[in-house]
Amino acid sequence: MKPNYQAWQIDFGEFDRQTNQTGQLRFLLKFAVLASSSHNSQPWKFQIAPGKIYLLPDFDRALPHSDQNHRQLFISLGCALENLLVAADYYGFETSWVYQETDYAIEVSLNRVREHAGNDAHLVFAIPKRHTNRNKYLEKLPDESFLTKLKNYSIPNSEISFIKDKETKNKIAEIVSEALTAAMDDKLFRRELSEYLKPNITDSPVGMPASGFGIPTPVSLVASTLIRYINMNKLTKKQDTELLKEHTPVFGIISTSQDNIKFWIEAGKLYQKIALSAEQEGLKTAPMAAAIQIGDFYKELQQTLQIMQRPQVFFRIGYSSKQTQPTPRIFAEELVILER
Repeated sequence: MKPNYQAWQIDFGEFDRQTNQTGQLRFLLKFAVLASSSHNSQPWKFQIAPGKIYLLPDFDRALPHSDQNHRQLFISLGCALENLLVAADYYGFETSWVYQETDYAIEVSLNRVREHAGNDAHLVFAIPKRHTNRNKYLEKLPDESFLTKLKNYSIPNSEISFIKDKETKNKIAEIVSEALTAAMDDKLFRRELSEYLKPNITDSPVGMPASGFGIPTPVSLVASTLIRYINMNKLTKKQDTELLKEHTPVFGIISTSQDNIKFWIEAGKLYQKIALSAEQEGLKTAPMAAAIQIGDFYKELQQTLQIMQRPQVFFRIGYSSKQTQPTPRIFAEELVILER
């Protein structure tokens, strides 16, 4: 395995070999960095203090053209936070967290109260298995009781919706397809995306290998250049819409009553928990941000769903017969800045 993928190979027993709490907390970060992030930009860094971990945004890896208000950045931080909390729970920590507006930090307090869970069914084991899967999904629907379980993850002032009926799905598919085309009409958006679309043989620790979009290796060598100069979505709009209408049994949408950083973090936590739970059930997920982030397409989603809350995360969920490879990762130890 190439070095830029080795972060996915976690030795779960490494925690027990740590000789102090600082080592234990540093180990937990190995799970946090495997979270979802927009463009696989991994816009996070960490500080460690006695009994605390601070998750901080790394604005050097922000996406100024596709994420001008940093919504996707803080959703990504929420995903990393959820991975961290899941891992901490497995290894016996009680946790609490608070968002600090002064420095955009998420302060996580950890207190170890027991030995690790020793439970093979714990959600922590889904973390190194979860990969975004953009392939066609089978017609088979997820079990209704499982979707109900996921909906119950919602917190006050949030809502998780699953859309299965064909008429509503088709309306949403048209909205998402139009949003994708509109996003790719923006030359600056395409340039930014092209910087994160990598050849399949990339050595970069960030970005998305083109294989995740079904692009073979020879074409992946020029895919970034093509996207930079051509709105490829205009050429693939028919296939993109078909993927949404015919090969996605369920759409998921996470909405919140307020549209601010705290709720973006909460939305990211919810998505990551759903994605990990889905992985445990053999289901795959794929977030798609265009209809959330671009223009007023989110208002069309609201109208179609007849909801007042602000959509924050849109994703596909279903079974896939095609497996995907993980995306590259920066090692956790490279992202720890000066300890507090």
